[in-house]
Amino acid sequence: MGWIDRRGNHLEGLFNIQDILSKVSTLGDGAARDTCGGWSESRQLSSIDVVKSIVKNGLYKSSTPSGTCTLFKTLYTNACGFDCAYCVNSARNTETYSYTPEEVARIFHALSTKKLAQGLFLSSAMGRDPETTMDAMIQSVEILRMKYAFQGYVHLKILPGASRYQVERAAQLADRVSVNVEEPSSSRLGEVCAVKDYTVDILKRQAWVKELDYNLPSGQATQFIVGATDETDWEIMSRVNYLYREMQMRRIYYSAFEPVAGTKLQSRNGTPSWRERRLYQVDWLYRVYHYPMEEISEALVDDFLPNADPKITLAYLYFDRPVEVNDASMKELLRIPGIGPRSAKRITELRRKGTRIRSRRQLADMGVVVRRAQAFAKIDGKCQSTLKGWF
Repeated sequence: MGWIDRRGNHLEGLFNIQDILSKVSTLGDGAARDTCGGWSESRQLSSIDVVKSIVKNGLYKSSTPSGTCTLFKTLYTNACGFDCAYCVNSARNTETYSYTPEEVARIFHALSTKKLAQGLFLSSAMGRDPETTMDAMIQSVEILRMKYAFQGYVHLKILPGASRYQVERAAQLADRVSVNVEEPSSSRLGEVCAVKDYTVDILKRQAWVKELDYNLPSGQATQFIVGATDETDWEIMSRVNYLYREMQMRRIYYSAFEPVAGTKLQSRNGTPSWRERRLYQVDWLYRVYHYPMEEISEALVDDFLPNADPKITLAYLYFDRPVEVNDASMKELLRIPGIGPRSAKRITELRRKGTRIRSRRQLADMGVVVRRAQAFAKIDGKCQSTLKGWF
């Protein structure tokens, strides 16, 4: 049986199938480095069936503000005249492909109808020029919203150099938009791209999005490429502080640099995955636990995060003795490794009811990771004799 749209048309008759398969494979792979907080399905192309091929080359499980869903994640085009030293689209060794707006909308509609995808993540290289490509991306979402009446989740990337009108229109159509900051400063960006202006192309567009945030159910996000230059973690953390505070960023993602053959940085060593993970942990401490960035910086060694959980590092600095969980303030509870916002709230709610916590099992039942917490916490007056005895 063929792949049929809601009008009963066989899509094999509407598209050049081999061309579509090539686009889905190449453009889906090109979007893999654009982080949206998810993970990929298997990416080995094993069939010429259209739906199976798209499932294997463009669908990602992702956490969105409304919950976990499957996104169809793709570039609109991989053609690019920019010179980003780390980017596969600047390598000039990959055949270039571009969708049409109708193709993007129709492919996603077919996936949505078959309940294979619940949301769209649409990014792009620059194409002929940023404004022309941004127009086509916006038109793709317009067709999806208006012609196919899709009301679900859309994350739309805003290209550096997009016009203010395009930013406004993107904010009207999408649930989340993002302009990738990539590097922590203008000088660092200049090391990997001579074309983009950090202040004008990136920060100004983010400021425009901030002004339109009331239209965006999921706000705006951005992404750093970690380790493409010699930037320190403190440089990244300082910029993160600015972006959350001044640009009201909803989420920031971190992508460890991986060298790509044919790019200017192909011989540079890749960034270890643990550095990316430690930055996500710092981000969590700042964004969710509301640790001041200046305090988080105390976990740095020579402006870099060591390969150690920063919450544990800071707990050693904060506590000089274990704290009684039955008496600790919310702030103190949140500083204990293994206790998060939900478990801290459960502890305080239980105390308000007059119930005293007397065992490790009670803590575990409230979601506390006891093995991480026990060195820093007393339970009904009982604790381990030394902090370091548990590590």
